[in-house]
Amino acid sequence: MNRPKDPAIRQKLLQRAVQYVLRHGVGGLSLRPMAKDIGTTARMLIHHFGSKENLVADILVAIEEGFAQRTAAYVGDDRTISFTLNRMWGETAAPAMESALRAMFEVWGQALVHPRRYESFLEWLTEPWIDMLRRRFEQLGHKGTDAAILATLAIGAFQGLQLVRLTSGDGARSAAALKTLLQWLDPPSPIVPGPPKKRKRSP
Repeated sequence: MNRPKDPAIRQKLLQRAVQYVLRHGVGGLSLRPMAKDIGTTARMLIHHFGSKENLVADILVAIEEGFAQRTAAYVGDDRTISFTLNRMWGETAAPAMESALRAMFEVWGQALVHPRRYESFLEWLTEPWIDMLRRRFEQLGHKGTDAAILATLAIGAFQGLQLVRLTSGDGARSAAALKTLLQWLDPPSPIVPGPPKKRKRSP
């Protein structure tokens, strides 16, 4: 008879597994070393998560959820698209996030080949971020379809530039490319001309 799963234990294991992946990434990840490092057994990990693939997907979703919660804290009615994406870039390009970001792209490729296996991961990968920016574009006056297209462009470019940054190792060029995109997505307010100055009469 299978032991019933305890949600509290599962959550605690997931939190520890997240920290493990942030330190080591998922390349060549093996359950036994991970289990030993986080104070459990491979058998317990399988019991709570079903498979290694499920565990990896849940880890990356947890990382994404945590990042989304931090992002929500600085996305407000007075924030520009540039501010939001620049802040997101600063957090995701931080050295502490590099292992998680590389793991995300690694699993992304696997998820496209095995979408059912990584269904929960794919659900979190793009759509929540697009929806977040769509709402912000709507607040800025863009209509529904246009807002969704602009949000899709922004998130697609953002994630693509992160991939370029990791692939090329040229962080400055990728950041400059993002800045150029943001100048188009979030242009400065137009200068409103004041009343014409009165010309002085010649004496």
